[in-house]
Amino acid sequence: MTIPSVTYKQFGETVVPVAPVGTKRWIVLYIMVAAVLLTTLACWNNLSGGSLIEMFEDDSDAPPPHTEYAKMARYLVHKAEWVSMGSLSTVDAIKGFPMVNIISVADSARNEKSTGTLYFYLTMLDYTAQDLHKDNRLTVMLTLDQDLYCSKNGIDPMEPTCARIMISGRADKIENGTEEYAFGSRAMFTRHPAAQKWIQTDGHNFFLCKLNITQIAVLDFYGGPHYVTLDDYMAADPDKRTEAVSSSSTGNERQIPPRFSTTEDSTATMA
Repeated sequence: MTIPSVTYKQFGETVVPVAPVGTKRWIVLYIMVAAVLLTTLACWNNLSGGSLIEMFEDDSDAPPPHTEYAKMARYLVHKAEWVSMGSLSTVDAIKGFPMVNIISVADSARNEKSTGTLYFYLTMLDYTAQDLHKDNRLTVMLTLDQDLYCSKNGIDPMEPTCARIMISGRADKIENGTEEYAFGSRAMFTRHPAAQKWIQTDGHNFFLCKLNITQIAVLDFYGGPHYVTLDDYMAADPDKRTEAVSSSSTGNERQIPPRFSTTEDSTATMA
């Protein structure tokens, strides 16, 4: 009579099941297939210039290609919360010298479509308004690094590849009670809530202005600035991924409400 041998496990000991040989083979096969697919995907992406990976990236707020100068200008204007505004000084010691200031701006209410027209508040207590009252010519500069986009991507703000635009024109005061005044005020209030306190403060007498554009210079790559016409600037839509075609060649200019039209009299000074 043969007594069968019995293996006992200690109390609390866990028995680890051994995977069948066939299961191990399938695991190895899955790993090999996954490695081949990832390698193929990487090679395909390199051959396509990275376009494959871009399909999975959220580029809804990415700047347009540097060759689309009108769209780049509209893109920077629409994103801008402030500008560096240059004027001709009226201060006796530096009369006629260039002077610069930081001015809060808005081209539309937050999260609404771009208009391309910069609105801003001024007060005669500030030297910029005093300068523009004497001579309403000005130049504003906007940079892609206003939200640290360039710095975060390892691009120095002075590099041409960190896009910037210089817009020259005239400051025009907008009359209170008009449709454009309501639009511009709402645009400023949504982006700059503090502006509501400015106009309510006794003695400051803030008033709403807009910039009527004379020239647009775009520097967003090596080789010097490119000059964008006002028609092409207004026709460009920063919300679309493709550049709008110049209205001079197609007649399909993007319709801008009359309240955003530019002032024809370029000799007027700001009241």
